[in-house]
Amino acid sequence: MVAVKVPLVAPTVDSVTSLKAELGKSSLPFVPFDIPGARTFNGHTFPLGLKLLEDTPTPSVDAGAEYLQKLAASGALTKLLNQHGAVLFRGFGHPSPETFSVLVRAAEEARGSKPFEQIGLAGKRNNLAKEVFTANEGPKERRFYQHNEYARYTHFPSNIHFYAEKAAIKGGATPLANSLEVFERVFAELPEFVEELQQRGLSMRQVYRAPGNTGKGNEFTWDGPDSFGHEILPGDSDEVRREKAEKQARRLTDDFRWLDDGSLEIIQHVPAVRRFKEGGWPTWFNGLSGRHGTTRDQGALDFPHIGRDGMTYLPSVYDDGTQIPRRYLDRLLEVIAELEVELEWQDGDLIFVNNYRTSHGRCPWEEGERKILVSMWETGEGLAAY
Repeated sequence: MVAVKVPLVAPTVDSVTSLKAELGKSSLPFVPFDIPGARTFNGHTFPLGLKLLEDTPTPSVDAGAEYLQKLAASGALTKLLNQHGAVLFRGFGHPSPETFSVLVRAAEEARGSKPFEQIGLAGKRNNLAKEVFTANEGPKERRFYQHNEYARYTHFPSNIHFYAEKAAIKGGATPLANSLEVFERVFAELPEFVEELQQRGLSMRQVYRAPGNTGKGNEFTWDGPDSFGHEILPGDSDEVRREKAEKQARRLTDDFRWLDDGSLEIIQHVPAVRRFKEGGWPTWFNGLSGRHGTTRDQGALDFPHIGRDGMTYLPSVYDDGTQIPRRYLDRLLEVIAELEVELEWQDGDLIFVNNYRTSHGRCPWEEGERKILVSMWETGEGLAAY
């Protein structure tokens, strides 16, 4: 058996004094608070919660943007994200897509980030404001399992930030997991699985249905504006539409094929475990849990892999095409569930997330409207195969 070496992250201790000093430079008095169920990993709280002191008047949107701009420009926001993985701000007020856009752009532009361009979106999203989209609009009774955004792709954002325009009355929490801690636990419990993944890699397969041939619940087609239809225009012939879709597909992979029913199958060859280029820390970044959980819930684990919603859910396979044993994938879901922190939303909550080290999911909800928005960014940092 090949030994798998795990780089150790030196244990550190949260410097609350330093954090308060940094936050105290602003006129907005944000202070740390305990998020129910928060965990501690390598001495750092996950996720970190910051809220305005009680009885503090709600700041204007411009004041909130100025606060985040200064925090980001100083390097403090990046430091917090690198240490904690996710940072929740509570108290900005004025919940709306436009507010989120102003706040998140103030922070990310000050960090020198650029907006992430989606390619190959396999879900439903709508653009509501500049760099602001709806989260996946699948049915409210459907659970989304842990995944780092676009982790099963060759192109993925370094950061994905979430915002509660409107929280559900009952249910609808966003569970988070620390991808570094997930790797440690999976490696400890399933070392043979980690070794297989490292040696054999992954083929992440996705079928994009032809226009007009979708299922019910999470409909998407290959000509979607954030799938492969970026350049498709009204009036384009079928041949031109396919050529334009192929051009976008090649930005991800050269391994794709058209199916007899007009669907497009995309195969991306990715490492199962990635590491930070700086520090070498391994992170569980592959999309396996999200794919397997949804496929299992849809009853599509067996051929022909058609879910209850009528959509195609291909099985999780190694890069040689061999199916990954279900016992590994089932245990993976159990391990990650044990590490989740369920974030219960309040209107106006804004959580900044380091996508490389924090995965997310979605709990079903029973009552009320739920409007959770996302914004995705690239910082120029990167991950390498581990």
